[in-house]
Amino acid sequence: MTKVSFYKLAGDQALALALACQLVQKSLAANQQVLCLVPDNIAAQQLDEMLWAFNRASFVPHAQSVDHMPVAISFDEEPGEHHQVLINLQAQIPTWFSRFERVIEIIYEQPDYEQAKRDNFRFYKERGYQLEFHDLSERFKP
Repeated sequence: MTKVSFYKLAGDQALALALACQLVQKSLAANQQVLCLVPDNIAAQQLDEMLWAFNRASFVPHAQSVDHMPVAISFDEEPGEHHQVLINLQAQIPTWFSRFERVIEIIYEQPDYEQAKRDNFRFYKERGYQLEFHDLSERFKP
């Protein structure tokens, strides 16, 4: 069954994208492919640029598509071939989330978005998914 982790931040979407970069690098180190699901093309471009500059000592193989790259950035409704780690930065849960071994939901400070993530937590909990909650609001700040 899919494992679901929530990460709560004190900050905005830019901080959430920075955390996504860290989680992508950690997943790659564990030889896991990652799909970063972002809300729109602007966020996709921002994350793409951040991954290029994230760690000068290592290369993060990624693309803004769901093709055969270890890390994909997408705002589309199709996951492609990915099935290991989903980093969900969209407010809603994609219908195909359960094909992934792990789903990571990142929460940042924006009232409607935070409420949507609360609803997502309730959704997973009511269906019996294994949940983790990490409050990084004091440790991971802008």
